[in-house]
Amino acid sequence: MLPITKCAAEITRAQMNTNDFPRVLFLTASAFNKVTGGGVTFSNLFAGWPLERIATVHNDTVPVSTDVCSRYYELGAGEIHKQGVLRYLMPVMKDGGIDSHQSTVMRHSTLRTVARAVKKMLFGNAIPDVGKLTPELARWVAAYKPDVLYTILGTNAMMDLAKELCGRFDIPLVVHIMDDWPSVAYRGGLLSWISRRRMRNMLRDLVIVADVRIGICEAMSEEYTRRYGVPFLSYQNAVDTGKWQNHTKKSLAIGEEARLLYIGSILPDAQLDALVDCCAAVASLREEGMNVVLDIYSSSLYVQPYRERLVLDEGIRLHDAIANDEEVFRHLAEADILLLPVNFDENTVRYIRYSMPTKVPAYLFSGTPVLVYGPGETAQAIYAKNAGWGYVLSQRDQIHLAAAIRRLATDRELRELLSRAARTAVFKYHDASKVRNGFQAALCESVRNRVSRTANRPVLVNRN
Repeated sequence: MLPITKCAAEITRAQMNTNDFPRVLFLTASAFNKVTGGGVTFSNLFAGWPLERIATVHNDTVPVSTDVCSRYYELGAGEIHKQGVLRYLMPVMKDGGIDSHQSTVMRHSTLRTVARAVKKMLFGNAIPDVGKLTPELARWVAAYKPDVLYTILGTNAMMDLAKELCGRFDIPLVVHIMDDWPSVAYRGGLLSWISRRRMRNMLRDLVIVADVRIGICEAMSEEYTRRYGVPFLSYQNAVDTGKWQNHTKKSLAIGEEARLLYIGSILPDAQLDALVDCCAAVASLREEGMNVVLDIYSSSLYVQPYRERLVLDEGIRLHDAIANDEEVFRHLAEADILLLPVNFDENTVRYIRYSMPTKVPAYLFSGTPVLVYGPGETAQAIYAKNAGWGYVLSQRDQIHLAAAIRRLATDRELRELLSRAARTAVFKYHDASKVRNGFQAALCESVRNRVSRTANRPVLVNRN
């Protein structure tokens, strides 16, 4: 199964002037930046969109960039908060802790532990939340005068806001699904079923009423089409192949030192455990006398909590995330093996089974052989195997993992085969000139066809 990009219209960006672009209102928990997967994807998909015709409403904790969008509204407690009396009674939980505004008593470690346990027992992995279109946000949006709402949805609070924004300003809705978060959100507590039911109802309403629906890859689009009975397009991150053509691998020969590289997020529900396995395999190979090193580039926000689990040998080196595109492509081309790890646990598979990592197009474009270590049923492993661009190890076994690394470092024929397949795939499926044009055309079409769809358009209902 290949992530084939489908164009929504024949019109290309080169044929459009500024006034042809609708004024996009972007509602998201992951805004434009050069660090996170979502931030990079959005920056690439919206590149070239007129700056004055995009505005972002967000609650991202990562600093935003302004090269693609310069108009931001940061959501606060008025727009997103806990549901009902929980807004006043429940401590605000952040990354498993309690924020600095809580009372001295609640900061006490014992009571913090109790609060977390109670929260988990009652509400599982998420406290019930709601979103509200405040007068401040409504005025800000009204002044901007959007033509279309583009959103990745997410929490119930974000879906509340999407519903209210569409209703208040009567604009088309474009929904983009990045991960299968509905399969894992609002789970694990005695009362989590209440929020989960609300999530499912709102998500179905928003998907059905949406003017355009998009999945992050073909596997995601096919699954969501099956679930909801409505068509989904498919768009993911892309590479400007013309711009970065000189930043690709020139030789597949390996010198005295085999250099492994991982670039991207490190999350416990995505790739942490699998990346730890890779570190352990590298450490064992070094003990056996193999001259191999692993460089990991990730935001300190992701790395710091897991440093001790990752740095198992002096040959494993941690670096902060690379925010410069030229540096990213240079590092990818200079490496000998690129790692694409995925956890093997059931929760991770359920969450990212139909996802496609932002880094995949850049990995493929570099021409550096890719080692895919993760469950064989994930979309990225299936794509790597079917298109032939990755060496896939789909069983969790550190001995086999070390053997795979050794083979990729010594088998020249295999390295050439993987590199050729990767370059073929990136030009066929991930060229920015094709992907970006299709994505932007889909947004434009949502507005152009709005009038013809209005008469039979479903109506969003309040399910709170």
